[in-house]
Amino acid sequence: MEVSEQRTRYKIDDAVPKPNNTNIDLRLLAMYAESAGLVGIDGPRDELIQLMDRDGVPSYQLKVVSIVGFGGLGKTTLANQVYHKLEGEFQCTTFVSVSQKPNIRKILRTILYHVGFNNSSIQTWEENELISVLQKFLSDKRYFIVIDDIWDASAWDIIRCALPENMNGSRVITTTRIETLARSCCNNNSEYVYKMKPLSDQDSRSLFFKRIFGSEDGCPPYLKEVSVGILKKCAGLPLAIITVSSLLATQPVKLKERWEYVLNSLGSNFDVSPSLEGMRQILNLSYINLPHYLKTCMLYLGIYPQDYTIHTVDLTRQWVAEGFISKSHGIDQEDVAKSYFNELMNRSMIQPVDTDHNSEVMSCKVHDLMLDLILQKSREENFIAVIYDIQDMTRQHDKIRRLSLHLDGEIDDTGLESIQLSQIRTVAGFRTSSLYGPRLTLFKHLRVFTIEISSTYGIPKSVDLSGIYNLYQLRYIKVKSYDAVVIPTEIVGMQLLETFHLPGSHWSSSCRLSLSSCPGEYIDQLPSYIVHMRHLLHLVVPEGILLPDGIGNMKSLRTLHYPDFTNDSLDNVKGLKELTNFRDLDIGRSYISFPYSDEMMEKVREILRACLEKLCNLKYLCIRSVFDNMRACLDILCSVPASFCHLQRLHIHGSFWFSRVPEWLCQLRGLCDLCLPVKEVLEDDVGIISQLPSLVFFDLYIGGVAKDKVIIRGTGFPALKQFTFSCCRISYLTFEAGAMPKLERLELCFNAQGWDRYGGMPAGIEYLSGLKEIIGDIGCDVAKESNIRAAESALRDMAGLHPGHPVSNIKFDSGRTVFDGMYDEPDEEEDGEGGSSA
Repeated sequence: MEVSEQRTRYKIDDAVPKPNNTNIDLRLLAMYAESAGLVGIDGPRDELIQLMDRDGVPSYQLKVVSIVGFGGLGKTTLANQVYHKLEGEFQCTTFVSVSQKPNIRKILRTILYHVGFNNSSIQTWEENELISVLQKFLSDKRYFIVIDDIWDASAWDIIRCALPENMNGSRVITTTRIETLARSCCNNNSEYVYKMKPLSDQDSRSLFFKRIFGSEDGCPPYLKEVSVGILKKCAGLPLAIITVSSLLATQPVKLKERWEYVLNSLGSNFDVSPSLEGMRQILNLSYINLPHYLKTCMLYLGIYPQDYTIHTVDLTRQWVAEGFISKSHGIDQEDVAKSYFNELMNRSMIQPVDTDHNSEVMSCKVHDLMLDLILQKSREENFIAVIYDIQDMTRQHDKIRRLSLHLDGEIDDTGLESIQLSQIRTVAGFRTSSLYGPRLTLFKHLRVFTIEISSTYGIPKSVDLSGIYNLYQLRYIKVKSYDAVVIPTEIVGMQLLETFHLPGSHWSSSCRLSLSSCPGEYIDQLPSYIVHMRHLLHLVVPEGILLPDGIGNMKSLRTLHYPDFTNDSLDNVKGLKELTNFRDLDIGRSYISFPYSDEMMEKVREILRACLEKLCNLKYLCIRSVFDNMRACLDILCSVPASFCHLQRLHIHGSFWFSRVPEWLCQLRGLCDLCLPVKEVLEDDVGIISQLPSLVFFDLYIGGVAKDKVIIRGTGFPALKQFTFSCCRISYLTFEAGAMPKLERLELCFNAQGWDRYGGMPAGIEYLSGLKEIIGDIGCDVAKESNIRAAESALRDMAGLHPGHPVSNIKFDSGRTVFDGMYDEPDEEEDGEGGSSA
């Protein structure tokens, strides 16, 4: 109460600048979309591709090429460009980061997952098992793997053991800062080491001015001279140029004095040669010039490990829970936090990884040089304590504000006794750090608890959250686990909890829940206290979990992911109508057996009806089932209320479908992302969707045999960038001149079965003037080998004949189910053998 009174008396909130709803600078996103902000990338990319195919080693043998250079030169960006350029030519591809303190088992699991190997027990395997399986799986495949950011020869030696020396023309790229390690990766064959070079003067100017003014011509004459000095200090390092130009781009007025201040602040290190210290000076200058409210948010990024992909919603909600975001009258704190995130993005302090179809950054990374600076500042300010081994615990200050655990194994009481736990506001655990259960009661002022755990020494381990029941200050909980999670049977505190994120389908759909009173017994319904948490905003549960009765009481709830309403009571389903603050609803998959009952289908329709009639603030809606067969019709409503104007994403998956394109879709003027399964499409149906002004992503799945041609006329889809068309006969798709003027990516999903009788490519592809990529997803189930190859050849020919020469990437799915009603029988056997599994 004293502190609160002081805050009011000294008007602290008034000292914080009012948020201005900062948006991401679209020029910056364009830079990262175009070769991750690097100009002059084409030459190095083509050089590296030639190096991979250089004579001297037969083309069918495995080749390893290594990129070497100090931090900030763009090694990862170059490797990424080569990867995306060539991935369509290989059967198996993946891009993985190693970093300074690698988790080898996780790296091997990641490679296995991305090359297409699926096994539910993979989390428990030791290194030798993972290596053996990976060798066997890749032995007969042509693979392309990028191993990014190697620091230690021992890590490469283990990974190298898992990559078989097959004769299928496989390729591997490694990146490192250490030249001796680069040569070691290439078996000391120095001709396969590619040394990064700084950008030329022309490319440096182009990148610098593009970030600030959009082009070099936009720079006023009075800034030309000082810009030459700044670029000289940046010495051709892309990271340095982007960081400094982003700092200058955030200035509302381009004053020469400000630019001269930046020039004079950079020091003279780069005048002699680029160095790590010189780069730190540039990054430090950007940090120093942050407003104080952004410095705190920036330092908080130090809780995450190197090369970690940080989800934007997690980060911004943690900032809110920590109290970094000021409360402004009439402005939502999460919106303010998102504005802060956008400011950091615009200043290039963090880098985008994934963006959605509305140009919002969904995840980001921190460059390792920037992370070094953050951790250095955090140590100076005693802001975050990062623990890499148990001994680190005893070397910490008495008072730790935030604890980030990057280690394996249990933390014993000896380590905990050396620090004052009651002062800790955030605990973040990565790898398999074990710090939970009754010990959590010691963290009296804990606000944020996030932990990511897969297994301990190959043994799956449950996460015990029983100790959180009386943590009154706790506002944020997120757990990622492949095994069980123990939650409290009842609560005393936790009334301020805003985010309760248990393992959902994006991490593990097999995670189970149990109560602290019976830890060995698994539950299928959350405890009743959930509906009485009046501050709860975001709830994520494992798939198939039911909610207790009374969900209509959760008036504050904005996000709800993966509950199973199909086995819930109809009254609880109708309770959704009371949750008018909903913004994001993702209904989990139903695991009940076919046939769907009328009662279950009525519940699903009631959910959709409640969302479209009552939840006018809803932005994201996803409804799915575990089955892919189109068995359950969702035809309802003829229209939606005029107030229903915020929906941006609508996804319907699995068994659920509409008989035709619903007419009410044309009323959703803000819709930018649509995944729509229909039984059939008549000639005028696509016109309903084509006039949506904001639609950027459209996935159309036609379950039955097309009866009419699907014609994309030249007047619709003004904003569409990605179109996925799934149908048994893709030849029924036709594009007219002027169709989809902004389309960049076209994905065609179909079965190769029956290609010799009904096959054919869409007509009018040449009219898609902006097309950059064509993806073919070919289902090979019970298809003849000749049909599979004919379909693949037709796709490649179509891409080759397009005037814009788009990249073609082709995938084969041996398990694809035949579209409903497509054929009466499978392809005939060829040469005495069945169809190929590709």
